[in-house]
Amino acid sequence: MSRRTVRALAAALVVAVALVVSACASIPDAGPVRQGGPVAQVDDPLDLDFNPSKPEKGASQQRIVQGFIDAASSPKNNFQIAREYLTTAMAATWNPDDSVTVDDGRNRSYDHDGDQWSVEVNPVASVDAVGAFHPVTTRAPIGLRYELVKQDGEWRIAVAPNGVVIDDPTFRAVYTQQTLYFYSPDFGYLVPDARWFPARVAASATRVASAVLAGPVKWLSGAVTSAFPEGTQLAVPSVTTVGGVAQVDLSSEAGRADSVQLQRMQLQLEQSLGNLAQSVQISIEGNAEQIAPLGSGAAPLQDPAVDTHPIVLRGESFGLLSGSSVTSLSGLSDKIVALQPSAVALDAARDQAAVLSEVGATLVRRSGDPVRVDARPGLIAPVIDNSGWVLSVPGGSPTALQATGSNGEAHAVATDWPGAIGIQSLAISRDGTRVAALLRTASGYSLVAAGIVRGSGGVPTALTAPVELAVGAGTPLSVAWTGELTVALLNSTNGDATSIVEQTIGGEQTTTTGPGGGRTIVGAAGLARYLVLTADGSLQAPTGTGWQAQTDKVGAVAAQLGQP
Repeated sequence: MSRRTVRALAAALVVAVALVVSACASIPDAGPVRQGGPVAQVDDPLDLDFNPSKPEKGASQQRIVQGFIDAASSPKNNFQIAREYLTTAMAATWNPDDSVTVDDGRNRSYDHDGDQWSVEVNPVASVDAVGAFHPVTTRAPIGLRYELVKQDGEWRIAVAPNGVVIDDPTFRAVYTQQTLYFYSPDFGYLVPDARWFPARVAASATRVASAVLAGPVKWLSGAVTSAFPEGTQLAVPSVTTVGGVAQVDLSSEAGRADSVQLQRMQLQLEQSLGNLAQSVQISIEGNAEQIAPLGSGAAPLQDPAVDTHPIVLRGESFGLLSGSSVTSLSGLSDKIVALQPSAVALDAARDQAAVLSEVGATLVRRSGDPVRVDARPGLIAPVIDNSGWVLSVPGGSPTALQATGSNGEAHAVATDWPGAIGIQSLAISRDGTRVAALLRTASGYSLVAAGIVRGSGGVPTALTAPVELAVGAGTPLSVAWTGELTVALLNSTNGDATSIVEQTIGGEQTTTTGPGGGRTIVGAAGLARYLVLTADGSLQAPTGTGWQAQTDKVGAVAAQLGQP
């Protein structure tokens, strides 16, 4: 989705909120940040704030507590109205940015013992202090505690938990997702990091720039890097936008950057502020920097797409599917077919493939003989990164993940998967920096995403502490990346019926009906974001409200990395 489209949708939302102030407005389901047309006007803030009521004279204790929770839905002027419900001392110390608890807005319960009040809410999601979105893993109620006292003859809250509580429809209108960007360790790719901030352009630009300087979310820490010298902060605690240009003044630490690093810093900010500004002007302690763009040869890739043609094993042929014909991949297809594979994953250049067959996991190269990289029994489908490292793991030993290159030497990859007793499906992001893993636990299944930490020579050495994603109803079968921030999980629901839960990591999810008998899902491009291979060998693509067979007699459909 282009920036122009995002702004058009946002503008339409502003009109909707203005027409019905109390309506359950929704922010658009924005796709990955991409280069779009010029931003016509960014100086006027998109003010999506609600205008809650101030405390009423003589209001009861319950009305004060209810009014405070409602007023905290408006971040305008640093939550000015909400602070009016607090005592002077509490208003000075209350930190609304600590967290956001998103609840269903129904069945909030209020109880009290004298001046002590307790409120229970039913959570659906939360946003932490750095703006990271987390869907709830349990719907157990959350208890909040408040203490009231009389101030100038009126009840006010003297003790309140930090953070805000906001109902789901209001959250979608008042907060919006912004995508920050960091770099892969080799600066070859821009890696996205979704955050949620109040949906006001002027404030959001400052929040986004500050968040970029503070570094990535925890689950990406160690797997990505930033162009900014360590310790760099905003020299002035505000980012202003004039004529579409975001003015970002950095502290003296930024002066340590050389010319290439400055170019990377500028690009990182421009992409992170992509929905909020047309360009960025960097200053260091008030001195404007003249920074040329990165040349085409040095520019990182962002959200690389897979081929619009699926790559399949069909009969004795392996290659690009076009209609009912399969076009072989020179130097690769014959070697893959000879292994009689059950699963295949290709690198971006289609020079190498990770193949699962009866003999285990094999690295197949366009030049050179195949190399068996893992002969352990019970392996699940392996994945491959753009440097030719094959990640493989037995389904019954989720912590036994290993990375193997063309020399056949296996390297253990440390994992942090609490409670995992098995692993069913592993997928690698299209830029090769992250994985999604479908794990089995003692109580069911868990879907997680983690960054890949690399050592000398780019060898994967560990996965970061993961972020947990939603599993949905049914029995999970297979996971795939469908975009730079999105993964899709195929679930078996009832008989041969299936469903697909597609979700943004750090964002929201949608659930659609899958094809009957679906067994494996892979990311796609063009008209479909994903394809599903069924148990009877039919390759299915979503079309309209149903599914359409692309071809039959498919033995395997390859997972692809994004192409340059």
